[in-house]
Amino acid sequence: MNQTFSIIRFGRLLRKYFIDNRGQLLANTGLLICSLFVLGAFVYQGSPGSVSELRYILFFMLGWPCWYVFTLQQTSILNQKERAITYLMQPASQAEKIMLIWLISGLGFRVVYLSVFGMLDAIGTAFVNNRNWSPEQVTVIRMQGGLFQLKSFFDEKSLSDIPAQLWVFTALLHSFTLAFSLLVRRYTLPLVIVIAFALIIFGTVGNNMLLHTLAGSSIMNSITPFAEAVAKSPSQYRTVNLPQPIGNQLRYLIGITVIILLYITAYVRLKEREV
Repeated sequence: MNQTFSIIRFGRLLRKYFIDNRGQLLANTGLLICSLFVLGAFVYQGSPGSVSELRYILFFMLGWPCWYVFTLQQTSILNQKERAITYLMQPASQAEKIMLIWLISGLGFRVVYLSVFGMLDAIGTAFVNNRNWSPEQVTVIRMQGGLFQLKSFFDEKSLSDIPAQLWVFTALLHSFTLAFSLLVRRYTLPLVIVIAFALIIFGTVGNNMLLHTLAGSSIMNSITPFAEAVAKSPSQYRTVNLPQPIGNQLRYLIGITVIILLYITAYVRLKEREV
């Protein structure tokens, strides 16, 4: 099969995918909408301050497992012999086959999830901003910081308040899941989670060991590589950070490199399956 990319051929492959999987896709979308709106009904009942804090927790805590499971659904056909043969024998190049999985599980999920969450947030924000609070509720809200106009979750100020580590984890989630779901053939759902936690623990411990070696002391600790370190002393704590802009440049460079390597791993693994 020619390994070049053909828009017409890829369009036929994409159309066949939607025809064969429309039932599952509609069920997944319906479940996502129901889950978001049911949980959102609790989140957007609070004061503007609490909603501002809770909605980004909802965004990530629901989005991560949904994205993980959906990606595994798309790669599961390659871990089942009969379905894998059918998929790999389609008249399309290897690049188009891996691009289809990437497009559906990556870009496709993000578009749907952001659209549904944006709709929920628009309704919830309007409800909070136009709600008639009772005197008792106003008293409690003022003790918590007071009433204010709740902005959209996707407002620049709201997004800037979200810790950068959450965005880093989100950026790595899809490439990691895609690569390891093709590397692990059996018990994929639990094993990939175990591998992820093992790597996180190994990275945290290894990062602190390296930091202790460089600093010549064990008083400094950091949660993740290139994150700020906390130096403890008997009387106070101090934070040590990488100088800017080199700090962010290192973070972006390493993050992008890891993501690219994971996608290359997924492509190579798919190529091995086809052979």
